Amino acid sequence: MLQATAEANNLTAVAGAKDLYSKKMEQVCGGDKPYVAPADLKRCHEEIRDYSVSYFRSVKKMGGKEFCQRYQNQLESELEETYTNLSKQNEGKNIFYAARTPATLFALMFITYVVSGVTGFIGLSTLATLANLVMGVALLSLCAWGYVKYSGEFREVGTIIDEVAEALWVQVGRWCERRGKKCVCLSVCDFNRLAWFSSPNFLWCVWFVCFFVLFFDIVAFL
Repeated sequence: MLQATAEANNLTAVAGAKDLYSKKMEQVCGGDKPYVAPADLKRCHEEIRDYSVSYFRSVKKMGGKEFCQRYQNQLESELEETYTNLSKQNEGKNIFYAARTPATLFALMFITYVVSGVTGFIGLSTLATLANLVMGVALLSLCAWGYVKYSGEFREVGTIIDEVAEALWVQVGRWCERRGKKCVCLSVCDFNRLAWFSSPNFLWCVWFVCFFVLFFDIVAFL
């Protein structure tokens, strides 16, 4: 009987602490709140988590210290899981993160377009054809991705395109980072500039350059 009462006390305290955490985090990154920088979100999470754990400890409960510690560990685990879900929701509000797939495809189309023009000019028709093929696949992927996002149909296809674009983006970023680390004379300032390539500003520049290059090329073709 006493053990059942102690369990009920601890579960009630856990529920109260979780509710307190959810309400305070809702004020920071709720559905109607704008995108929050990951570092700021993590800092708020740590502060609110510590406050919620302190609330759990302050509630009068039955059972010994070891018995209550078990429920405190459960609370901390559940709060971390809630924070992970909130982080994913917050990341979805970042317009530049959502634009990473089309920006990557645009960049791929632009690079293969340049390669196709250069190789075709110097007589390497095989490489030019291969570059045109890759550019066509990227264009079809971009059209398919846009249709999936607009209609909500064939979400599996959209997921595959997002994963491929994400993998390509990550691999290029790692390659740039490795190239930067191999340069002995690369200064700290140069590393900061290198990190800019994974920032939203770079995504915006890729969008801007690729759009205007393709736009003027289409106008010239017509």
